[in-house]
Amino acid sequence: MSNTQVLVVCSVIILLTGAVSLACRFQHKFTQRFSSTTGFSNFFYATFLKPHREDTTCTGQQAALESFYKAQADAYDATRKILLQGREDMLGLAAAQLKFKARAGTWSEVKPVWIDIGGGTGYNIEAMQAYLNVPDFFAKIYLVDLSPSLLDVARKRFARLGWHVHIVCQDARAFRLPADEVNLGADLVTLSYSLSMIPDYYSVVDSIPSLLSAHAIIGAVDFYVQSIVDLSGRNYTGSSFNRHVNWLGRVFWRAWFDIDRVGLEGARRDYLEYRFGTLKTVDERNYLLGGIPYYIFLGTPRELASPTVKSPRYAQKCIEDLDASCTEMPCLSLDTCKDVNGLDTAKLPPVTMRSKAYECAVVNLSSNIPLPSTFYQNNQRRIYYDEQLKKYTQFGKEYIYSFTWEDPRVDHRLLKMGNNDTVLCVTSAGDNVLDYILHANPRRIHAVDLNANQNHLLELKIAAFQCLPYSQVWALFGEGKLRDFRNVLITKLSPHMSSQAFQYWLHHSNAFTSARGLYGTGGSRSVSHSDSARYSNRA
Repeated sequence: MSNTQVLVVCSVIILLTGAVSLACRFQHKFTQRFSSTTGFSNFFYATFLKPHREDTTCTGQQAALESFYKAQADAYDATRKILLQGREDMLGLAAAQLKFKARAGTWSEVKPVWIDIGGGTGYNIEAMQAYLNVPDFFAKIYLVDLSPSLLDVARKRFARLGWHVHIVCQDARAFRLPADEVNLGADLVTLSYSLSMIPDYYSVVDSIPSLLSAHAIIGAVDFYVQSIVDLSGRNYTGSSFNRHVNWLGRVFWRAWFDIDRVGLEGARRDYLEYRFGTLKTVDERNYLLGGIPYYIFLGTPRELASPTVKSPRYAQKCIEDLDASCTEMPCLSLDTCKDVNGLDTAKLPPVTMRSKAYECAVVNLSSNIPLPSTFYQNNQRRIYYDEQLKKYTQFGKEYIYSFTWEDPRVDHRLLKMGNNDTVLCVTSAGDNVLDYILHANPRRIHAVDLNANQNHLLELKIAAFQCLPYSQVWALFGEGKLRDFRNVLITKLSPHMSSQAFQYWLHHSNAFTSARGLYGTGGSRSVSHSDSARYSNRA
């Protein structure tokens, strides 16, 4: 028997084993939601047994979709609760960004417009109500899908809710906003487990930028498989944390979903990241169904735009100001380049020092690829770094200090920091950095740490002080425990954090929800605990 035959036989065995396992899991979960097993039976038949024959009432991709969905349309939402995880998280992240922009006055004159591509039964639109008041927040909502059967369910849903949603049965490649809305553009576009179902996904992704406003948000959640090798050299993906799927997983899941014409190849996600700037990215697994890999992507138009005001020179100003602040060379800033301390900058020697962030931005722009995700955040507090370098990866996923041990009062007494000073300090747990801001308010602080996880902790603390009430700030960093941390992270903290820091804390939410709490984590936790016990015994 050849190697190819052995591989085929093994794949078949794995698929059959997986089918039985998943079927048992589905039946156990779904029968809890149905008074009978009818919904589960329709789902199982349409997914695993029914031949894919084209619907005679339509042709092409629509016929293929109807062949798959028509028999299970009424049970679609109930059966997808377990299968399609991450939808609520994507909506929560998008809503948090929308509310941040609304508070900044982005939509002071007109309400935003939402386009849900491949939205099927309209589940996403109703689910968004958990995060904001959908009928009042949006001026218009468009639900675009190619399956008549799923859209019939959507019409019943919105009739029940009394919401006015424009339901469009059309190929997403051909959808365009009405003429009176083209100049304004859509402010939110979502793709929930739809990109993997579209054969010609390039055309769909390419059509989205023409639909968008300058401050728009793109939210996507979908299945994927990918090797970390594919990401080598990319600096614009917003972190590759937990993205790698091993060889067996890549082979199995692609073969499994290919049965239902669902494409899991990494190129779909790659192209999405290439066409848009990354705000947030998340890599997760659906362990209820065997660990199916899925991702969440939150993006924005590639051309830099101010999150609060319209400015044609914002991109140039952002990059040059960042370079000037990183290097402490004000002559690099667009606003101060004409005159620095009374000197004619034309007579200054050529600039020889540039920040890594500036150099990276120049390379990316000249290569026609997006900037690193740090440039697209609502603030540019976090400076770009190459997270794949060994000097950063040596720390793994652990920070050393969950709190700073050194007393900042000594620093104030000896250094006498003032509001005209620039401070360079080690980040550690970030407590002293915050103390310097509170009591000295220096012109600028450069918080540096070789362990990127320490900077993730500082980002979390700054975000909490910016947007959380005192009770939650105290719960996080006084008691070190917050039971609802994951939800708070997604719905409140995320707009104030970099993609790297957000994903780190999403995967380490147990630091605040476990019995040990924040101060029982970190590389120094055993030392701090033993010290605490020793002091308690002395008392």
